[in-house]
Amino acid sequence: MDKEQIISTLTNLNFSRLEAEIYITLLEGEMSGYQISKKIEIARPSVYAALEHMFEKGIVQKVQDNSSVYKAQPPKVIFKKLSEEFSENAFFAEEALTQYSENHFENRIFTIKGIKTIIEYAKDMIIKAKNEVFINTDLELSIFKTSIKKASENGTAITIFSFYEPDIDLPCKIFTHNRKNKHTASRLMLSYDDSETLIANANDSGEWLASITNNPLLVEIITEHIHNDIYLLKLRNEYGSEIYNNLRIGSNFESHNKIVK
Repeated sequence: MDKEQIISTLTNLNFSRLEAEIYITLLEGEMSGYQISKKIEIARPSVYAALEHMFEKGIVQKVQDNSSVYKAQPPKVIFKKLSEEFSENAFFAEEALTQYSENHFENRIFTIKGIKTIIEYAKDMIIKAKNEVFINTDLELSIFKTSIKKASENGTAITIFSFYEPDIDLPCKIFTHNRKNKHTASRLMLSYDDSETLIANANDSGEWLASITNNPLLVEIITEHIHNDIYLLKLRNEYGSEIYNNLRIGSNFESHNKIVK
């Protein structure tokens, strides 16, 4: 690797070009600012300013018995330090930007498309929940097996409402009508920690769309809806299907079979 390639590499690591030139020059041996200036043909004031900056960053050392003479910090020392700083900064940036994006998502709704994308987003919601997750779906529950197990191991309580018989045992509460007939899945509702909710369904052509929001009212409505589905199921199991007749209010919504008989 020639000198220009090394300088280019160092500038990619947040060295200025002048700092890169000075560092490479000092690898040849100890020098004063004056000697460096003559060797690289750069004005002394610029070299002195760069040297002080490099000293502050720990890239160069001052020779103890002559503070005007500098030596290069060994490459292994510098790049171990840079690597650690990069990892720390990357971690901080990830945490800060995640928090920033969540804080600036307040009271907004966005849409995602496609069943695979929707399922992956739902899995991420399950994993990042800290307290509890509520799910209402007719998808096969095994799709969420890994995410539910991981969340459960982290102490998250998960409650699922499903119309169909579960296809897998999971470490969570499952309330189901236990219907056994084959069906085409068409719905998914999920909320967690009173903070975010996802509502997804397949249209007549089988295309899936989902709306996602952390609007507090919409999160509460979906969470409440899932609870009410479970309450109705428990009432039906205890008093029989005729309980629905006592609960009806005579709306067109009911007459269109939106309320399960």
